[in-house]
Amino acid sequence: MNRSPTMPVPTNTEVLQAIREELDAIKVPGAQEATEDQTWQDLDVDSLDLVELVKALEDRFGVAIADGRLKAIKTVGDAVALVQELAAEGAVA
Repeated sequence: MNRSPTMPVPTNTEVLQAIREELDAIKVPGAQEATEDQTWQDLDVDSLDLVELVKALEDRFGVAIADGRLKAIKTVGDAVALVQELAAEGAVA
């Protein structure tokens, strides 16, 4: 999956809002109040929810997150940073 070179790198706020929206779509309680320092455990997000979230973020931002990088995503902030990093690189991680 490749990003268009004309696609701007999403801001921190844009990615955080996208995460909130996607968590809300998969019925995570308190999704709209999620903060970057919260862990998935804090939000009661299980591994299936996380896979769904990652797929939605990949589709939304035109990035590809390798399975090996999923384990490094421990917090909402980790997910925000990774999406921004991959978008800036315009590459597959």
